[in-house]
Amino acid sequence: MSEDLVLENRANIYEAASENEENSVIDKEIEPEVSTNLTIKDKMISQHFSRTKKIVYSVTGICLGIIAIVTMITVALTKNHADKAEEKAGATKWICTLAGSEPTEKSCEELGCSFNDTANENLQFPKCFYPNINFGYYVESIDSDGSLHLAWRNKLMDPTQIKELSLQVKEYSNELFRIVIKDPKKKRYEIPIDIEPKGSADLSNKLYDIHTSKVGEKLWIQVVRKSSNESLFDTRGTTLVFLDQFLEITSKLPAKRFYGMPERGAPFARSTNYVKMPLFAHDNFPSPIGQDINLYSSQPFYMVVENDGNAHGVMIYNSNAMEVYLTPTPSVTLRALGGIFDIYFFLGPSPMSVTKQLTDVIGKPFFPPYWSIGFHLCRYGYKSTGNTKETFERNWNKGLPIDVQWQDIDYMDKKLIFTIDNIKFNGLKNFVENDVHYRGVKYVIIVDPAVGYQKGFEVYERGHFKDVFIKNATDEELVGKVWPGDTVFPDFTKENTQGWWKNEMIGFHKDLPYDGIWLDMNEPANFDSDGTHGSIYGCQNNTVNHPPYVIYKKERMYFKTLCLDAKQAWGIQRDLHNIYGLTETMTTYNALKTKNSSEKPFIISRSTFLGSGKYGGHWLGDNQSNWKHLRQSIIGIMDFNLIGIPMTGADIGGFYGDLTDELAIRWHQLGAWYPFSRNHNFEGSKDQDPAVFNDTTFSKIKRAIEIRYELLPYWYTQFYISHRNGEPIFRATFQNYPEDKNLFSNDFDNKFTQFMIGESILVAPITNEGSTSTEVYLPMASNWYQHYEGKYTHYEGGFLTLEVPLKELPYFVKAGTILYNQMTGQTTIQRRENPYTVIVFPSENHEAEGFLFIDNDEDNSVDHAVVKTIYSNKDLTFSPIVFNSFAPRNKTGRYKEIRILARESKVTSLTLDGNDFPNFTYDSESKELLIRLESESKTILDSFIIAIN
Repeated sequence: MSEDLVLENRANIYEAASENEENSVIDKEIEPEVSTNLTIKDKMISQHFSRTKKIVYSVTGICLGIIAIVTMITVALTKNHADKAEEKAGATKWICTLAGSEPTEKSCEELGCSFNDTANENLQFPKCFYPNINFGYYVESIDSDGSLHLAWRNKLMDPTQIKELSLQVKEYSNELFRIVIKDPKKKRYEIPIDIEPKGSADLSNKLYDIHTSKVGEKLWIQVVRKSSNESLFDTRGTTLVFLDQFLEITSKLPAKRFYGMPERGAPFARSTNYVKMPLFAHDNFPSPIGQDINLYSSQPFYMVVENDGNAHGVMIYNSNAMEVYLTPTPSVTLRALGGIFDIYFFLGPSPMSVTKQLTDVIGKPFFPPYWSIGFHLCRYGYKSTGNTKETFERNWNKGLPIDVQWQDIDYMDKKLIFTIDNIKFNGLKNFVENDVHYRGVKYVIIVDPAVGYQKGFEVYERGHFKDVFIKNATDEELVGKVWPGDTVFPDFTKENTQGWWKNEMIGFHKDLPYDGIWLDMNEPANFDSDGTHGSIYGCQNNTVNHPPYVIYKKERMYFKTLCLDAKQAWGIQRDLHNIYGLTETMTTYNALKTKNSSEKPFIISRSTFLGSGKYGGHWLGDNQSNWKHLRQSIIGIMDFNLIGIPMTGADIGGFYGDLTDELAIRWHQLGAWYPFSRNHNFEGSKDQDPAVFNDTTFSKIKRAIEIRYELLPYWYTQFYISHRNGEPIFRATFQNYPEDKNLFSNDFDNKFTQFMIGESILVAPITNEGSTSTEVYLPMASNWYQHYEGKYTHYEGGFLTLEVPLKELPYFVKAGTILYNQMTGQTTIQRRENPYTVIVFPSENHEAEGFLFIDNDEDNSVDHAVVKTIYSNKDLTFSPIVFNSFAPRNKTGRYKEIRILARESKVTSLTLDGNDFPNFTYDSESKELLIRLESESKTILDSFIIAIN
């Protein structure tokens, strides 16, 4: 939540936002330089020549020498003229960034850059640009291990420029390597979280070649995919810049299909039309057209899908403020305000394998508790315990499937963390234990990092005694202003803080028995104090707080956050700002593990960084109740699945504003497919929980959530797969079908709102007001089955117009899939206790395969089962693998029935493990075979075969 909205209506901000078109560079690819060497051959003059001949030859030699010198000067002048002519003819011009957006000739040339005052306003031709020759870092020597020693070959651009650098290539596997560029003489900040990959002994089948400049040449790097000879990363003709607080590297790209670098409101395939994308965690308002606006998270990773459908990923492991600049060439410029360039390359070659390789390095996604994939209910603005109970019970009593009740900051005493307002929220613990937990529903509370700076406030006093808070430049506790008023901020990089935070969380659990934690305001957010930012006393006027380059539109980098020179155990805020949310999530995860080691921790965090998905999920922040934000939520969730945070969702219904009935229905129909599915809104908005709507609207919302609950076994299995191998869950269609040329357009995922859950389910929601149909593309490599009102209709692949009445949102299942559905129950606990309906969706070859993961929902449990089911036209085989002594609890894991669709031939008899089995019916009209198993008491631990005759 952002304080600003309490004071003013921000709706117009979103409408006024437009794509950023900052001045920048680019033209054509630079041609390689051709050097011309002029040599003079000395002639030997015999010592027996006469003196006269010697004189003649001497004069002749002098003349030849003069001619040679004149020739060399002429060539040099001609070459210089050719260089200038080449520049005028349109060789690539890369903008001299530090000269600013309105450079003068003096400011430009002081940096050593070239100036052209005749340049027009066309973004392809900047006024101030890096010279193409004799400017930049040159290779001085190369070590036996291939490391390059670099030196700057010109006047320094700035006194803080690092004159000498090292470049090292580290290869880990056939698909993964890393390039590190750093100061070899002085230790600079590097992220203290070690993610060094394990190397592979076999590098004989590398997907890549790496080329670099030779000794005496200006530095360039080229990464080539072997199979296609495509340059994936190519810095030829560009200039590396490495100052103390400004690093820059530019690469040409193989294609314009550029994805990643969240968090921002942008097309899924990012615009490359001269757009700057800041990466600096910020308490900001999401905008559906805000590619140039930095939001809560900083995730310096991108993926490019090449022209042949192959994909590669690039991760910049740097937590300083960054800026990513995209141009139509296409090219990407990476700028950082500190640290080093530590660049990882993931060669895929499929989009799915890129994310898998990324999570091999930063950590696989956490495995969430089963209850967390149910439906969540929340709002900011519950007025009391009674109001919270009233909302919960009106939804429960109308039969809405619900698994989690949330509590925003309303419950706190004066908005102080780890406290309860015992007047308005008297009896809150009793409500949680006797109303929420009693029904099998879980309870999640919000916790902000900022601690009230109040003498006598015990949470502060204990933290102060342990010395856990961030310090200002003068080594005093930095005081900011958040919800309680004056606040201080825990330093989660400090060892003392780990124990203090753990004790506070465990102690508060005794007062309020929560099941999960919601981390908000952890960019960290810091409200202004009468126009003062950074702290209530402002920030010191130094180059840390006011760096030479600012990466976003605010005058001060510390706007609505902490002073950049604030001190933590791992360094200063300038370097650590973007990982504040990550370090809080890690600390909270460990505290929850201590509280109950057998329970899976559940954390949702607003601010994230690379690796956050290992510890928790994310929600997309303070969206609005309108159709633009509904559409944008699809892209936001795909963004975070791409970088290893599958448990992501948006506030269903929007946080700010009021819902119409139509928007409420359509948003719940979409939100029921969010991995993290929560209805949440703002205290100034009308209630929007499902039960507050009329019966007609409620019934449609309820049906959308019931469909989610029917598919809970599929959802849980997808989270298990993601946890094991890093696969995204909420995917763009091309991620499953990278070779389908109908998906190659970089605009496809911006025009078509469809997405996939795992590899088997495709969803195409309505995202426009008043629409009852939408355009869908079903990949032609598969056939499909449309689900609507419990029935399935067979489709071949291709483009189609899908009718989507308000009553229910259809979805598609890929042919060749087997699903294990659980059809009844108001909570995930109740669903798990009910038997499975197995549904077989045969392919055109009359085959199908299914996979089910089941456990007892305990953390790090080795007791579980994996069921594989294979269907052919003649039989259906169930083959479980049981790990250790796993046994389902509370009658879970029973089979009820099997539905086999599109069964063309009539069925005359069945056998179950070789014995006649009469409990089946075959509908010749629908071509569906129904096999009833209840009388057989078959469970997921049983191996059996059903033969079909």
